[in-house]
Amino acid sequence: MAVLGACAALAGAAVAETDTPTPLDRLAAYFESVETLEGEFRQTTRDEAGTVVEEAAGSFVMARPQRFIWDYDKPWEQLIVADGEQLWVHDVALEQVVVRPLDDALGVGAAQLLSGDFANLKDNFELSVTDDGRIRMRPTDPAWNFQRVHLTLEDGVPAIIEVQDGMGQRVSVELLAIERNPDVDFERFEFEPPEGVDVMQGA
Repeated sequence: MAVLGACAALAGAAVAETDTPTPLDRLAAYFESVETLEGEFRQTTRDEAGTVVEEAAGSFVMARPQRFIWDYDKPWEQLIVADGEQLWVHDVALEQVVVRPLDDALGVGAAQLLSGDFANLKDNFELSVTDDGRIRMRPTDPAWNFQRVHLTLEDGVPAIIEVQDGMGQRVSVELLAIERNPDVDFERFEFEPPEGVDVMQGA
């Protein structure tokens, strides 16, 4: 009877382990359950020696599919807007706007990761889990193969996104004061260049 009891306990433990969501399960659940996201961000850039070379902060809002506003308020004013088709970058100090097709925007950024879909993410990245529970993303596109991305989830939403390029530079974006599934008017993503700024087509 004791042996049977021990076997039952082991079986129960195995089921419990199976039922525990993995980080990849939680990432899939995020894409399934969160259609809009809004909050603040703090961005830190370090060189290959780990020295902080730049700090920035601002606010963001995103809505699927591929719509987002990434609004830097320090140390400079810069507004990045994606309307689902175009990516607009407004440098306030330079009075300049650069626009390019969203699909042609080279690189991996926090906003693109947050506002895409899980199927597309799996097509574009090899996903794995590190020993400390972060999600490692390795781009499959040769144009992006210099980048490495690590994602940390907290309470079912991305909390920290780290991007490392082949030159040793690391950009860490911490998301703060996050509100999931707020009501978002899609007109917010319709960017109109301010009067008097130079508008250039990005390569």
